[in-house]
Amino acid sequence: MDSNRSRPLEKSHVGNSRGKLFVYKPLSDDHSVRFLVLQPGSGSDPLVGSLQLGSLASADIGQLPPYEAISYVWGSGSRQYELTCDGAVLPLTQSIYDALNRVRLPDQPRRLWADQVCINQDDIPERSQQVKLMNLVYRNAKRVLVWLGRDPDGVAEEAGQTIRHLDGVFRDEKAHEEFKLAHEENLALQSSEPWVPLAKLTKLPWFQRIWIVQEIGTNAPATLYWGDTEMDWDTLSHVAAVLNERYYHLRTRFLLNTSSIRYLHKRFVEPDTEYDHDHNRGNFAYELHRARHLLGNDPRDHIYAFLGHYSISKAGKELQGLTVDYSKSVRDIYIDVAVRALRGAKDLVALSAAHHGKPLMKRRASWANSDLELPSWAPDWRHLPIHILGSPTVPHRASGDTKPDLTIDEASRVMRIRGVRVDVVERTSWTIYGTAFQKIPSPATRGTTPFKPVSSSSASSPPQDHRKSAFFAFIQTLTNACTGIDRSRPYSSIPSEEWLTSAAAYLRANSMSSSPSSPSSSRKPIPVHAAIHDLSLTGDPFKWSHEAVLVTRYRRFAVTRRGYFVLGPDALQTGDVVVVLRGGKVPFLLRKVSVGGDGEERWVLVGECYVHGLMDGEGWDVEGAEEEVFAVQ
Repeated sequence: MDSNRSRPLEKSHVGNSRGKLFVYKPLSDDHSVRFLVLQPGSGSDPLVGSLQLGSLASADIGQLPPYEAISYVWGSGSRQYELTCDGAVLPLTQSIYDALNRVRLPDQPRRLWADQVCINQDDIPERSQQVKLMNLVYRNAKRVLVWLGRDPDGVAEEAGQTIRHLDGVFRDEKAHEEFKLAHEENLALQSSEPWVPLAKLTKLPWFQRIWIVQEIGTNAPATLYWGDTEMDWDTLSHVAAVLNERYYHLRTRFLLNTSSIRYLHKRFVEPDTEYDHDHNRGNFAYELHRARHLLGNDPRDHIYAFLGHYSISKAGKELQGLTVDYSKSVRDIYIDVAVRALRGAKDLVALSAAHHGKPLMKRRASWANSDLELPSWAPDWRHLPIHILGSPTVPHRASGDTKPDLTIDEASRVMRIRGVRVDVVERTSWTIYGTAFQKIPSPATRGTTPFKPVSSSSASSPPQDHRKSAFFAFIQTLTNACTGIDRSRPYSSIPSEEWLTSAAAYLRANSMSSSPSSPSSSRKPIPVHAAIHDLSLTGDPFKWSHEAVLVTRYRRFAVTRRGYFVLGPDALQTGDVVVVLRGGKVPFLLRKVSVGGDGEERWVLVGECYVHGLMDGEGWDVEGAEEEVFAVQ
């Protein structure tokens, strides 16, 4: 490693500088941007450059000289380093200082865009206005230069070699087959050492930063810099995609967080076909939900970082009217987004995103500990994400062919929405955590899952028509009808045999008694119905357990008075009402909280749910169901 990159340069520390501070000149219009022309240098040479103006107006973009855009993690807010800009001192944080020092060319100037240099960060109106242009900046860049940070452990070069090796393996059919065979079994016996550099790479802070989605998610080529090592973004993305889609056990065993990398790839690029894997990206509310795991310095960034996403152009005029305004409170912004996303919407994905967990449910950052007092129908985008049951491409159609029918009184924060009451929750399970179905049970843990009560039950006997069996209903409920196996198929054509055999295989693997106080010699198999045993012989237990882990995390299983199986949020309680709302792909749970002076019942939204037998429009035909308007606060 270059020693000059592993420590700050003393002569570039602001505390040692005697020059005057740089003063920004106001931008001429809403399309104007600044570019940094970074002068050549190397080693301990100070950073020197100048700012030039350009325009991102549609008529002017083609006239811009080529430039490269820098993507990085801001890091500490302390600006203790410096760039000599147009003869004056511009203070910088260590992260952008390191990035500029790393990408600086030794023999010629480099035209760059970096937010900390090219935007006056102390001017809130300018910052708000420039945020609108950031996607244009990165989309039109000749190349995106990603600074991942320093390499204190000296593993970056080895990580780069691993990525290039895996890319070659995955592109060669024979080599890939050999790799697959070598990593299908006995992973516990394999050393984790070769995977450590790649694991460290996937956990770098850059991959968790909310603003990078629009910075890296375009068609512009990108180069990643980690210490002295360079990597190609498309190569890393390809490797991450293969590992993410085909090697769950390997990723789990060696702690490879490839899902974050896979998520980022071309996130801001509209898919070529309407019904491919990425079609979910056309829904703005769903995009906000998918980004909940990412980190930002300001909770408002969970909205503002996506205002350049193409789904905005597909939404109604309400969402297209969103503007960046850092003077508005987080609460007002979140309510405004919810109102805009629901008014005139073709679906209720925004309601599905309003998941309500326990009050003490962990949140991502310290600023998320305050209570925003949002209406129950407004998602709190600071909350950690869970899987949405009613995502845009699932084949569910609980409300049939109906469209949303709702109004929102912004003064009272009450949403009135049309639907039908279907049933009432009678019994609930405990909260299901992420480890419930995470792995195929070992002899010491078999029997601990909710499968135990149904494994030998007469109700679990699969009749000739599998779709009418309690076992079938149960395994569907715990996996959102296994739509994750293939979310693009019509509801009627989802392969039920595939669900049944895989779930039965998991049940059979989990069929040993698990009393912790019982010695292993006394553990006996729980009887498994013969029909389930026969089904399990051709199933893949991992396929079902993987989907169950995804769907059930932080949810509860419940049974209604009429006997429906329900999978709902962990805030679910006995007495909650199952409703089908116009325009909803899935049913929802409401809880009555009061009756107004005018006799109008007031409700709160508990959350979306899966109800076996109500996912294809059947709710409208339930005996006694009458359409009504629910006042949800």
